[in-house]
Order: sequence, then C-alpha cells, then structure tokens
Amino acid sequence: MSSPTPQQLPGGPAGAGAAQAIRLVAEREIVTRAKTKSFLISTGLLMVVIVVGAIVLAALTGGDDTKKIGLVGSDQTLSQTIEEVGTATGTSIDVVDVDSAADARTQVADGDLEAALVPGASNAFVVLSKSGVDATLDGVMRTSVEQVGLSRALAERGVDASSVPRASITVEQTTPDKPDEGQRIVIALVGTILLITAIMMGGSMVAVGVVEEKTSRVVELLLATIKPLHLLWGKIIGIGAIALAQVLLLGATALIAGQVTGLLTVPGAAIGMFAAVIAWFILGFLFFATLYAATGALVSRQEELSASSAPLTILAMAVMYSGVFGIQALDSTFIQILSWIPPFSAALMPIRIATGDATIMQVIVTFALMVLACAAATWFAARIYQRSILRTGTRVKWTEVLSTVR
Repeated sequence: MSSPTPQQLPGGPAGAGAAQAIRLVAEREIVTRAKTKSFLISTGLLMVVIVVGAIVLAALTGGDDTKKIGLVGSDQTLSQTIEEVGTATGTSIDVVDVDSAADARTQVADGDLEAALVPGASNAFVVLSKSGVDATLDGVMRTSVEQVGLSRALAERGVDASSVPRASITVEQTTPDKPDEGQRIVIALVGTILLITAIMMGGSMVAVGVVEEKTSRVVELLLATIKPLHLLWGKIIGIGAIALAQVLLLGATALIAGQVTGLLTVPGAAIGMFAAVIAWFILGFLFFATLYAATGALVSRQEELSASSAPLTILAMAVMYSGVFGIQALDSTFIQILSWIPPFSAALMPIRIATGDATIMQVIVTFALMVLACAAATWFAARIYQRSILRTGTRVKWTEVLSTVR
C-alpha cells in the first residue's frame, strides 16, 4: 500500500494539524483503495450478482398466479360465480369457455388449464385434472356449482333467489397486517449481509494497511510528522468512506433492480428502511474497524494477522448469524435480549424496525448503547494502537494487551 510521506503531510516535520493530518491520510486511503483492481472487480461482480439475483427471484416468485379453469358450454352465470367465489377465497381464477369435453381433456393434459368442468346429465359435473385439484380450487368449483344449482332450482319453483336471506361472514384479524413488511425485512437482511461483507473486507484492509506500514517501517516516518491517533483515524475514515460508498452503490443497485423487476413496489418504504440500515451500518463498521486496526498494530507480519484477528472474525460471524437466523425467531426472549447488546444490535435492530416489533424508545436506547460501544471500542483500540504500533518482533497476545490496557 502506498502511504503518505512526511513531505506530503501539511505542517512539515514539526507536525500537522489534527484535521489536516486526518484528512490527508483519509484522502490517500480513498484514492489508493478505489484504484485497486480487486476493489473494482469485487464491486462490479457484486452488482452483477444483485441484478441477476433480482431477475431470478422475480422470475421464480413473479408471474401470473391466476388459475385457468375451462368450462364446457357457454354458461356465463356459472363462469361469473366461479370467479367471484375464487376472489372471495383469495384465489384469482379465470374461467375460459371450451368447445367440447375432448378439447377440455386435451388442454388439461397439455397444462394449459388447471382443471375443466364438463356438465353431464341432471346438473352433474365432471372435473378434469392432470394430477388432482388442490383443495382450495376444488372447494371453489363445488361451492359455485351448488350455488348456481340452488339458484336455478329456486327459480324453477317461482322463488326469487335474491330474496332468500343469506348468512354473511366478516373476517377480523387479531393482528393487523403490517404494510410492506416483507420488502422492509428483505432490505434489512440484505443490509446485514452487506454490513458483514464491509466489516470483513474493510476491517481486513485496515488491519493489513497497519501491518504493511509496520513491516516497511513507513509508520516510523509518519509518526515523526503526525500523531498515532491522527494516522489511525485517517485510515479508518478513509477506508470507512470506501466501504460506505460501496454499500450505497450496491444498495442503490438493489433498489433499482427491485423496482424494475417488481420486487419492490413502494419506494418510500424501501428508501426509509435503507436509511435506517445505513445508520446502523456506520456504527457497526466503526466498532469493528477500530478493533481491526488494533489487531494490525499487535503483529509485525501479515502471516500473524489471521491469528490476531480471529476473535474479531468470530464475533463478526456471530453478528451475521444472529441477523440471518434471528429473523425466524424475533419474538424469542433470547433474540429480544440480544438485540439490545452491541454489536449484535447493528444486525438485529434494523430487522426489528422492519417488522415493527421495536418501539421508538427501544430504537433510541439501542442506538445510544451502540454509540457508547463504539466510543469504548475506539478508546480501547487507540490505547492498543499507540502502545503497539512501533513494537516489532513477536506478536503481542491479547492476554498481554488486556492486562496492560487501563
């Protein structure tokens, strides 16, 4: 990695102003990282995966869900009744007229019709199907035939069917539907996956950058010009900006692909949820990035970095799994408690916001707790970074770090 030299830093050897030093280091990280082939290729591939995934998902879940039923003979009353009963049961049905029983049998066998009704003698009907009719569709056809048959029998006896009192059923939900819940959950879940991706990639970049500077002894020249914390914050802000830009680009790609394919139909709900995901993303990334920088300061060779960062990697994976699997049990006591604990709240709270299970007070308190956790992680990482950045030789163990940090 190319790092700024003392001559490039404002203020010269005597030292640079804090804001200027941090800004210059951050700008250098952004320019350097954004030009790397691995970053450009990985971003492009992820965009392609999102677009292709949206198209495939739309093809699998989209399409016309209307059931086609054939009816031999032009019985408009029965056709209309079948469609109305289907609508009342939540099943979209399109009744098409078929010329003959043989034609109906052919269309059912070819899969053009879900089923076909063939009238027989004495108001009897035969239902043709390829491999059986599902219970809902069977119930719709039976109810419709009986209803039409009853109306005609009454008419033959001089009774107006419309004057006969009919029982009515009103559906009342104990738990009202939450508008656009599915779309918001998808956005929150995708945000969690992108957060972990950014943590694993961005955090790794922070740690590797620190090790590279130690190995090349560039850090000794840099620290003659700027303070360790300025260098640390410059790297975190610069790489964090790159990670955030990548997430925004991928998120925008997902939103556009979702709208084009019809997976997302309410832009307002999608954009609002996306904003909440970004807010938690920033806190989650800051928490892990500072600690990854500390792990880089503990080692002198890149070969030792995996062992040093193993606890963080395990924690990041636990956060991801809490979001992916926790969505199936948001009402469980364990997940509810875990959603209050940083950094798990960065993955779980966006999902709970999406489902409407989190109150405004819970969102505010958990957000504040996450901010405090980020402040504690920053303080902890800064102490380690300042004490270990110039140390070379064997890897500093976490047990030694925890015993010395006060």
